Amino acid sequence: MSQHDIYVTLLFITAGLGVLAFLLVIVGMILAPLIIEKVDRALGPLASDKELFFKGLPLSAHRMSGYGLKVLSRNTQWGQHRIYRDRPDRVHAVERAPAWILNVVTWIYASFVIVAPIAFLLAFIVIRLHDSG
Repeated sequence: MSQHDIYVTLLFITAGLGVLAFLLVIVGMILAPLIIEKVDRALGPLASDKELFFKGLPLSAHRMSGYGLKVLSRNTQWGQHRIYRDRPDRVHAVERAPAWILNVVTWIYASFVIVAPIAFLLAFIVIRLHDSG
């Protein structure tokens, strides 16, 4: 496989991840003000007390991303040790939360936090490959 083939493959992967990240942020910013109250009621124990006072758009989207990452780490050893240990209210909140809330915070908000940095990293690699060749 030549360097050009690698470049083209990485370029398409980067473009796809960039488009996915863009769509996730658009959907996330539209949904955040509409559902933040319901998500806070269901997953409120996962946030700090200070965070629950802020209802503005960027802050609510950030809080929902935090909820999504905490829900994703629920069954990991790191999450059990750092987030859920000695906090049965947090475990109970995740277990009692409606499935649609858990799906929204993990598939839209947490996936953006995962996909966007990967897209930026790949874009940096593609630019370096383009400049070197």
